[in-house]
Amino acid sequence: MNIWKILGELLFDEEFDIQHKLLNLILSAAVVGGTLSLLVTMFMGGDKFAWLSIIILVVVVCVSLYLSVVKRKTQVAAVLIVGMANTIIFPVMYVFSGGMKSGMPIWFVLGLIFSWLILKGKICGIMFALNTSTLLACLLVEHRYPALVKSLDRTAMTSDIAQSMIIVSCIFGAIFKYQSYVYEKQKLHLLQQEEQLRNAMDELTRANQAKSDFLANMSHEIRTPINAVLGMDEMILRESREQEVILYAQNIQSAGNTLLSLINDILDFSKIESGKMEILPVEYEMSSLINDCYHMILMRATEKNLSLQVENDETIPRTLFGDEIRIRQVVSNLLTNAVKYTEKGYVKLKLDWSPLEAGMINLKISVEDSGMGISEENQKILFASFQRIEERKNRNIEGTGLGLTITKQLVSLMGGTISVKSELKRGSTFVVEIPQRMISDKPIGNFMEKYADAVNQNAKYEESFQAPEAQLLVVDDVKMNLDVIKGLLKNTKVQVDTAQSGRECLEKAAKKKYHIIFMDHMMPEMDGIETLYQLRIQTDLPNAKTTVIALTANAIIGAEEEYLAKGFSDYLSKPVRGKELEKMVIQYLPQELIIRESKDEKQIRTQQEVQQSTEKKDAVPESGWLEQLAFLNVKLGLSYCMGDEGFYKEMLRSFVEDSKYDELLKYYSECDKENYRIKVHAVKSTSLSLGAEELSSQAKQMEEAVKADNWEYVQEQHEAFMEQYRDVLHKMKKAIE
Repeated sequence: MNIWKILGELLFDEEFDIQHKLLNLILSAAVVGGTLSLLVTMFMGGDKFAWLSIIILVVVVCVSLYLSVVKRKTQVAAVLIVGMANTIIFPVMYVFSGGMKSGMPIWFVLGLIFSWLILKGKICGIMFALNTSTLLACLLVEHRYPALVKSLDRTAMTSDIAQSMIIVSCIFGAIFKYQSYVYEKQKLHLLQQEEQLRNAMDELTRANQAKSDFLANMSHEIRTPINAVLGMDEMILRESREQEVILYAQNIQSAGNTLLSLINDILDFSKIESGKMEILPVEYEMSSLINDCYHMILMRATEKNLSLQVENDETIPRTLFGDEIRIRQVVSNLLTNAVKYTEKGYVKLKLDWSPLEAGMINLKISVEDSGMGISEENQKILFASFQRIEERKNRNIEGTGLGLTITKQLVSLMGGTISVKSELKRGSTFVVEIPQRMISDKPIGNFMEKYADAVNQNAKYEESFQAPEAQLLVVDDVKMNLDVIKGLLKNTKVQVDTAQSGRECLEKAAKKKYHIIFMDHMMPEMDGIETLYQLRIQTDLPNAKTTVIALTANAIIGAEEEYLAKGFSDYLSKPVRGKELEKMVIQYLPQELIIRESKDEKQIRTQQEVQQSTEKKDAVPESGWLEQLAFLNVKLGLSYCMGDEGFYKEMLRSFVEDSKYDELLKYYSECDKENYRIKVHAVKSTSLSLGAEELSSQAKQMEEAVKADNWEYVQEQHEAFMEQYRDVLHKMKKAIE
């Protein structure tokens, strides 16, 4: 059994192609068939020239088999056997075995077929023509000179034909059987490949769906806390009259918008990849766009002591038609990058334009900086996905590596171009040109002069209505989000009930009639869509037809259409803005419930707010324990806790009790870099929220070092970092006890 296995592995090695394997099969069958033919010829007392020819044939076949199997010279072996057999051996056997009246015509046919089966290219046609000529020559010789061909008696002739037919049939049978086996094997292999491909496609579809679900969930999870932060911050901006507090609140607002931009980068990249990024042109004011871009980056530039300058052609048309949001995103990305990679000097935003035909203009935006510059080599990968230049050198600079990629693709989607000029240590200049339609040719004037005037104006928020008899229900599983909505509507006197689950919503909606229900989408157990469905089918209850507005942080494109299709009356995205919320409430509340505030009432209320703010400022704090936290930025910590000292104390206690100290020691000793990075990341974020800025900064450097695969830095700084961490934990514990 083993010998057959060995022979099979030799003849049909997996490295051989199908034609090579077929040649080996034919040669093996020819060896067996030739040997049997020799034995029969000798047993029947055939002519010595006949069996000598058969011996020579078997030897040639064996040599060819050796060349094919051992030396792997397929073509040489094929030419040798076809040439020797059909042009020399078969003609000799034809003459001494009876000519046309013997079995030799069958062998000639076999030889001719072999030419097609085992030869390739031009040599196949050449050998077939040569073999055909040889056969025709034998037939012509026998016809003209019959005496040259040896005659056989009837018994010998019958025996020769019979053995030739049997042997050739066996050879052809082996060939066809093997081909059938190969075809079946290939068919099975193709079916398996098809199944694997189908499974891979299913897996890819599931992965793509998982990616979409992940992006939706990530958007929701990140935007939900941002909603709370920005909502509370807006309330501070409304109610505070202290310039210092207002400045802090504006900084929080700027930081919150920056955080939103990070998640937007990832979402935008996914949309562009999937071809779902939409360019939505609208009319917009050029001055407003410049103001937004300037304001969004001003704080970052100020923190680095950079001069942020704006130069614009005063004749730029005031009103244009284009995708304002995407243009703002492009400018913001370029300004953000400029500030990131500039340590001293300036960042300059320049705007210019030139007319095009048919009411179009070419809007030219350039961002210039005095930063580190970009080498020619790095400029080649500047717009590649997830690529950051000088990554080890700039490892502490935050970013996804997607900003410029998204910027380039957005510019292309708007039909524009982007280019860069840069020199190492001498700064960079990015130039974007985008075609826009001109709506008004009235010029915008000098932006910086107008901005200086606007800074001196009081932009305090004024609520637009009151509705003390209005009944609202807000449903959200995050309590802080409920507090934000209630706070934003506080001065409107609207009566707001809250529910933290879909089930609680249904219970309250069954007992009381509401004018509007704000419904969060992503909630545990019963989400907003299922809750809405259950609400609608309860036709005998008071809120079966109540206006239900989707309240969601889901930023995936097409979400609005999805919610409207599910039966929601409208869609309000998180983070919720006060004006947008009030606009939505005014739109859907019965008008008879809305009370407009008179000027006198507004003035009295403002005076009351100023008096309350003064009283609060003059109040004597009872918090002596806070004095023990001089090593912390207590003001920063309290800002994350809405100014609630009790809540702040609970956060400190939680930080101490949930210490990552022992886990960091363990993962460091095991050189478990990934888990070490996760834990040090947790220390970075939680310590900052409590005002432990120095510890947070050191944790951030450790995290960035691990991400940059700079374990040497971690080893150098680990002991000092852990000592600082231990000291902070000890002082916190002492203060709260």
